[in-house]
Amino acid sequence: MRFALLLVLTAAALSAAPSMGLKPIWEENFDGKELDPKKWNSSGAVKLVDGKLSLEITSAVGGKPGFWAGSAVNTNGKFDSMQGYFEASIRMLQTKGRWADFSVRNADMGKIPAAAMSFTTSGNDKIDTTLWFADETGSHNMTPKTSPVAMVNGASYKKFHTYGLQWTTKSYIFFVDGRKVQSMDRPSPKEPMHIAFGHNLPEGGLLKDFMNPAMGPEPLQVDWVKAYKIP
Repeated sequence: MRFALLLVLTAAALSAAPSMGLKPIWEENFDGKELDPKKWNSSGAVKLVDGKLSLEITSAVGGKPGFWAGSAVNTNGKFDSMQGYFEASIRMLQTKGRWADFSVRNADMGKIPAAAMSFTTSGNDKIDTTLWFADETGSHNMTPKTSPVAMVNGASYKKFHTYGLQWTTKSYIFFVDGRKVQSMDRPSPKEPMHIAFGHNLPEGGLLKDFMNPAMGPEPLQVDWVKAYKIP
């Protein structure tokens, strides 16, 4: 009986979300009518719709067919933190042609060592775990050749999933729905990081699959964001 109980407790510990046992220090639920400027910097068409952050793609100035403008938000200078765990509930992109990301990053990527860790999607269930790292030897893109995030049959865009980024004194760890999917050991920057979301376009902003200025692609949606401090 004790052995069976131990197995249950061990399984529960292994499946527990990484936020358990950490100290909550910041959160955003997007419950207001507009984005809180005390918490966020923003660019482009950023809206709050039904209690969710919506990063829109809008027709470029002049309404030229096929050309669009992206949007982004970040907490740089408003919430910056040293090592911790950062998570967000996100509905990813369905259609291709652009990309979106959830990142925790240094503001000054030239002050080495510096890092930016992120989940990046280019639509259709393709989600990459990326660590961009700069040190005395130069800049390094640590994106795995094969994504460790298993999303199929529209799982990433049909509903919201929890994506977590953990930064420790020696590691960068990625979680999806409380499950660790990737870990990379690299030196830790000495400067704090901030949270960022972006909905980005190719150079020039041309989307050949969206030529009608009145019918753009779907937004990136974020339900909530939380940050925790490592004890």
